[in-house]
Formats: sequence, structure tokens, C-alpha cells
Amino acid sequence: MSETRKNKNEGRKRFTDKQISFLEYMFETESRPELRMKHQLANKLGLHPRQVAIWFQNKRARSKSRQIEQEYNTLKHNYEMLETKSESLKKENQALLNQLEMLRNAAERNGENTSSEECDDRITSHGNEEIRVPFVYLGEESKFAEIEEQLCSVDDWGEGPCSLGPDIEKWLEF
Repeated sequence: MSETRKNKNEGRKRFTDKQISFLEYMFETESRPELRMKHQLANKLGLHPRQVAIWFQNKRARSKSRQIEQEYNTLKHNYEMLETKSESLKKENQALLNQLEMLRNAAERNGENTSSEECDDRITSHGNEEIRVPFVYLGEESKFAEIEEQLCSVDDWGEGPCSLGPDIEKWLEF
């Protein structure tokens, strides 16, 4: 088998460095030259037009493979970064859930009872389960009014003379 391969390669002529550099230069300007251009290149370089055509075809295939490999590496890197961030967020979420559970247990041990007027449970999704998170009003409405008055001096809200806007309830939740 190796002898037949040697016989096939004996008739093949390798490109010179000068021919390759010229073909590389032409590839940068035009990766798909027309038939007339391939003939001109072949005449100028002392090659057959078929050799030039095959060289360009192989070069395009190698370029595309290199480009796909680079894109794959970029996507892989981005995926790994997102995976790391996701794991970090999961750990942070679990730590917050643990902290919430500890606070609930501490509140139960201290005998803190909140009436239905003072407590408004918010439902938070965690994976496939829902968690009730108590939202306790501590009678701090006057502080919100005070903050709103301070912000009124800016008056860029566009809602009445002195307002935090139509979504004030959403803002107060946070």
C-alpha cells in the first residue's frame, strides 16, 4: 500500500515557497477566483489551472475549519463562564434560603406574632417549589413619605406635582 502511495506522489509536484506566498496573497484578496483568474495565476506561477483550483478549494476548507474551531472555543468559553455564574447564583440562592429559614426560626423562638394587618406574605418561586416570604410592615410609612418629599424637589417623574410615579406600590415592596 505504501508503494502505491509513493508512486502517486512521485508524479506530484510540490509548490515552491514563492508560489505558496503568492497564492496566499491572492486568497486574502479573493477566496473564490473566477476561472479566468485561475488560468492567469496558473500561467504566472507555472502551474496547471487544476492545481490552482484545488489549492484554493483546500485553502477554503482549512479556513472554514479554523473558523469553526475558533467559534467553538468562544462558545465553549462563554458556556463555561455562564455555568460558573449559574453555580454561583445557585449557591447564593441557597445561602439566602438558609438565612431566611434561620430568620423564620428565630422569629418563632422569640414569639413574634404579627397580625394579618401587619403581614403580607409574598410568594417566591424556587425551582419547582413556592416559598411564602413574610413581608412585614413596621409602621414606617412616614419614612416613605419623607423620602418622597425629598425626591419631589427633583420632580422628574412627570406624575403630578410630587409623586413617585404610577408604580409606587411596586417601589415600596423593595
